[in-house]
Amino acid sequence: MATGIKQTPKEGSTNSILKTFLKQNKDHHYNFEDEINYKVSSGSLKMDFELNGGFGPGLHRFVGMNEGGKSSESLEVMKNFLQLPNSRGLFITAEGRLSKEVRERSGIDFCFDDENWDANSCFVFESNIFEVVLDLMRTLIMQNPENIRYCFVLDSLDGLIMKDDLNKSFDDAHKVAGGALLGAKFMQKMSIALAKRGHMAIFISQVRADIKLDPYSKAPIRQTTATGGNALLHFANFILEFEPRFKKDLILSNQSQPIDPHKNPILGHNVKATVKKSPNEKTNYTIEYPIRYGRTGGKSIWVEREIIDMLIAWEFITQKGAWISFDEDFITLLKENKFECPDKVHGENKLNALLEDNPDLTKFLISYFKEIIIKQKQ
Repeated sequence: MATGIKQTPKEGSTNSILKTFLKQNKDHHYNFEDEINYKVSSGSLKMDFELNGGFGPGLHRFVGMNEGGKSSESLEVMKNFLQLPNSRGLFITAEGRLSKEVRERSGIDFCFDDENWDANSCFVFESNIFEVVLDLMRTLIMQNPENIRYCFVLDSLDGLIMKDDLNKSFDDAHKVAGGALLGAKFMQKMSIALAKRGHMAIFISQVRADIKLDPYSKAPIRQTTATGGNALLHFANFILEFEPRFKKDLILSNQSQPIDPHKNPILGHNVKATVKKSPNEKTNYTIEYPIRYGRTGGKSIWVEREIIDMLIAWEFITQKGAWISFDEDFITLLKENKFECPDKVHGENKLNALLEDNPDLTKFLISYFKEIIIKQKQ
């Protein structure tokens, strides 16, 4: 029976044999290292709620069609990761796309010179050679005297090419599934160190179209349509598949009226991501969150609209006709925290403007609802 008192294993006992073995093989296991745990916000209240607070250490996969929101969400996660102490980011532009507009929207301090790479900033590594990319990641993880926490974003797996294939002509045969094999070997070597030492990696990839020679054959069961091989799917903690964007996903100034660039402009769109793998029983859930156009500094996720949804869900507001009234207890809560709030506003646009014009109030409500999320998950 355990007493809570640490006892010295007797010589020749099973415990002493294990202790000796662990000491002799200390370079080949991680039992002597403390596990590092944290939650990094996705930037969306709704997604954080479904993911038990956000993303933790280890590998995550973002897959899906073009313009589904994969890269933007990966940058949102990195921005929030870089708020952790002694953290740095590494963004790998395997596809060569990281425009000035994207950098400005992200709110991340990017650098392209190694001398400017310091705490809470992100170095942009411009390479699409599989072996070179993975070797840099491995070097930073294993040679880390400053105990820096890294967030790696690879955009994307589809843009990588093997070194042996680089100089081949288009007529020469390329190694089939060579990149998937390298990715699997990398994760076999690095998955434990990546997660236990508190690093995070987000691998982005496109969807793959299956070509069926026999239209009547039974299709194989696939977890997701992501490229990169099954091994990388196995090692991932979360796999999010971002759905295509359709016209119905657009957010207009007036949803009941047709699009007009002057009278009824497009204000944003809703992102839809289906959880294809999760450690918290959320597999096959589809999460939807809004994006607001024209914002910079890492504020693209339209969190004000999410707050309104939370206010409705918790019955802090009620609507009669066009008028939206605030619950008395909610008004008291705001006054206790030195925020002024009217008894009612006319229309959701006015309510949204109330939040957008008061960033401190928005920040308070984000923290308030996140506390509710944490308490519900405990």
